[in-house]
Amino acid sequence: MSETNSVDATIDSSDGVSRRITRPDGDLGASLKLLSLWHLFGAATCVIGILLARRGGAAELPWMPRFALQGFFSFAFVAHMASAYGVSARTRWARPASLAVNYLVTLVGAAATLHLFNAYRAIGDLGEGLYKAFVPFLVICVGLIWVLVAGQLLANRPTAVGPNNLRKAGWGLAALAGVWFVIKADPSGLISSFGDSITRSLTMGALALTICSALATRLMWSRAAAQHFGTKASTEQALSGLAFLSPNLIGFLVFFAFPLLFSLWVSFFDWDTTNTHRDFIGLGNYVKALSLDFSSAPQANAGTEALKPGYQVLMNMDWFGQHWLIGARDIEFWLSLRNITVFLVLAVPLAVLPALLLSSVLTSRLPGMKIFRTIYFIPSVAGVIGVAIVWGQMFDATIGWINYLLDLVGLSEAGAGQGWLTERSTALLAMVIVFAWMSFGFNTVLYLAGHQGIPKELYEAAEIDGANPWQIFRKITVPQLRNTTFYVVITTSILALQLFDIVWILARPAPGGPNNATRTPVLTLYQEAFTNNRQGYASALAWVLFIIIFGFTSFQFRRQRDVATSGGLS
Repeated sequence: MSETNSVDATIDSSDGVSRRITRPDGDLGASLKLLSLWHLFGAATCVIGILLARRGGAAELPWMPRFALQGFFSFAFVAHMASAYGVSARTRWARPASLAVNYLVTLVGAAATLHLFNAYRAIGDLGEGLYKAFVPFLVICVGLIWVLVAGQLLANRPTAVGPNNLRKAGWGLAALAGVWFVIKADPSGLISSFGDSITRSLTMGALALTICSALATRLMWSRAAAQHFGTKASTEQALSGLAFLSPNLIGFLVFFAFPLLFSLWVSFFDWDTTNTHRDFIGLGNYVKALSLDFSSAPQANAGTEALKPGYQVLMNMDWFGQHWLIGARDIEFWLSLRNITVFLVLAVPLAVLPALLLSSVLTSRLPGMKIFRTIYFIPSVAGVIGVAIVWGQMFDATIGWINYLLDLVGLSEAGAGQGWLTERSTALLAMVIVFAWMSFGFNTVLYLAGHQGIPKELYEAAEIDGANPWQIFRKITVPQLRNTTFYVVITTSILALQLFDIVWILARPAPGGPNNATRTPVLTLYQEAFTNNRQGYASALAWVLFIIIFGFTSFQFRRQRDVATSGGLS
């Protein structure tokens, strides 16, 4: 590369000393001029996108609000214009800005190109292609094994060909077999439709966008560009770190942050699954979910006529000699809140206290303790569906082992057949038992880790002073495990408030039954979204549940901080 250099800038090195550097021109200068024009072209494209979004050109994306598209293109327009100016003016911030813009455009263009070539469908149908192309797949495996054998077994053995050549031959065999596999399997007609896809203007545009953005990213990442813009060593390290973190950060933004914010937006609409109508109703969904009505009634059997229109009876209560009715617009959601509160009060102690006691036993040096640690952890790694099916058989009224054992010890009448899952009084208790059984093993492991941090000198001093095991447990173990207990309670409570899978599998005769005895908030919002096709209302319920969990967690954190501040560990 021929370059004409001129000294016109300084750069701060890692030792803090400013040194004068040369700014290369020539080929790099011409490339940067093209890059500036590329950013101007991108800004012009964003203007077109803004105009199309304003005129309703985004009808093919019914899930995307129009103002969101306008905001996206406006932000992209500002980024392109700033990058174009920075590249022309040779400012230091131009390189990070241009790198970020071109890198993101490359990812978007590559994703669009793969979609237009039906690559995602081909990946999904790859399993079916194994049946068509089993032989080339087998050759690929042989080539990879060949590479492994040549690298490990033949590395120190003199051979006529040499291990490196053998490895190259293995990689070549695997590559040829890979091409053979793609042609033979041809998943989703990817090869046969390649010609039709490449001739479409949209596909060619996406491919050109990806290639140009990738070249621009490569140009700005080069050492010559770093010297040209006077990039500091700290900035260079930060860019390298962000480049390595970018897959995780982009995945977080695309698959977590965006759906989260989008659900908040949807919660302000009367939005159905089929997108036939999307009417903005503001806080209407939240008002419907949380609305209650209190009314006095002259008699205990008063019905909904004593309440406002649209309300159903949620609770009857006598207070100061007067009978009161409490009604709700969405009675199922309020019943789910009541159920999950009872579930939380019962399940969390059963999942935490046995774990605390068991961890204290497992820390002893008795023979076989390591085996018991493994046994008690098995419920935490077992599949939820399999565990729930087994417990469903155990709770069965006719063939269940629980009823058999109760009959055996005389705690129930012979042949009575207690319907644990079909009776309203015991259905939620059965869910509590299953949840506690599945959770306390993992909590035990957490407590075992907490035990490792307790100084052994405390136990030795207590034994010298004549303390018995109960006193040692109450005065030393429990206070020292306060932070572990706080973490265990918080995580177990969050899991309890999000209860869904156990109820979905075990509840009889349907999820939430019998008679809404096992209905939970997550189950309610799931049914609203996918059974009643009310995505807007389901999103509002999800955010109400989020506020409840966030408030509960914040209260626990504040309480823990107050206890620590007041010397609660003493």
